Amino acid sequence: MKLDKKEEAVVHKVIRFWQDSGRISPQLAEELKGSYEVSNSSVDAIALYALISAVSCGLLAFGALVIDEKWIELLRQKWGFSETIVAVGFTLLSVVFIYIAGRRKIKAPDARTSNETYNLTIVLAVGIAITYWTRSFSNFDGNYAIPLLIAAFFYGLIAAYLRSKMLWMVMLVTLSGWWGAQTHFWAGGKYRFAGMNYPLRMTIFGLAIWISSWFLGRFHSTRFFEKVTYNMGLFLFLLAAWTLSIFGNYEELEGWAAIRQGHFWYWALGFTLVLAGLTAWAMKQGNDILRDTSLAFFLLNIYTRYFEYFWDRTNKGIFFAILALSFWFVARKAEQWRNKESKILE
Repeated sequence: MKLDKKEEAVVHKVIRFWQDSGRISPQLAEELKGSYEVSNSSVDAIALYALISAVSCGLLAFGALVIDEKWIELLRQKWGFSETIVAVGFTLLSVVFIYIAGRRKIKAPDARTSNETYNLTIVLAVGIAITYWTRSFSNFDGNYAIPLLIAAFFYGLIAAYLRSKMLWMVMLVTLSGWWGAQTHFWAGGKYRFAGMNYPLRMTIFGLAIWISSWFLGRFHSTRFFEKVTYNMGLFLFLLAAWTLSIFGNYEELEGWAAIRQGHFWYWALGFTLVLAGLTAWAMKQGNDILRDTSLAFFLLNIYTRYFEYFWDRTNKGIFFAILALSFWFVARKAEQWRNKESKILE
């Protein structure tokens, strides 16, 4: 059984307490300590970054294939294929890729990273198939959000079948694209929908995804996707909230550019208070993901506010010296907390 460092420390403390109190023998204590292993966080981090890179490159490839479409269109025109034929071909190819992915998962269940990377073929094939199916039937009166919603539905369905977190993540990204396109269509092509500009309604969307992770964790069939939904929802929420702190709920980009950034100070203050509250709550609850993500956006927030308000007014050396001292203070406190926790677990 694999445990992370925090879980290993707790288990080690319990075994040592049982041994010191005479409840178990030293031999049994050693046997219990050998019954688990600590996961390699460095290897896990490298695997995660490799997966993120693969997903990013795959999505860029998807954009090049579907938006540009040069090679597909050249082949289609050369052989005289209709859009329906192309859609049928990529649909069958998607089914083959899904079957192979299921076989790979059975034969090599521990090769999670390579299996997830392979699932990029499913993302591309399904995306192209849906693109040509929708083009062959109708243009949906210019509402391009409908193909995105259809794609999100099938990505989610396939993710549930293969139990693929990467496909579920692609589904969430596609769903966010649908929300932006759909609200744009509902607003008649205007910037505002229900009184909200893009940053504000994407902030609400990210918050909704983040909250939905709690509901996914309540059911056994969807618990597998709770963590990835939590992480994606948190990231989408904070990213949209960061853009909201810059643009506010202003309607037009041209009008926003003509106004001094100090006009939106309350949006920046609200974002800062949200980050401070999330960071404090994360530290209190011991939630590393929420803490690290909030701190990363807190640093981004500091740099953003500096470039908005102080770039032309203050000495750059003094500003960055103060910033360096503040980061050193945070790092020193974090080291003291870590040493304190280590002494408690000894």
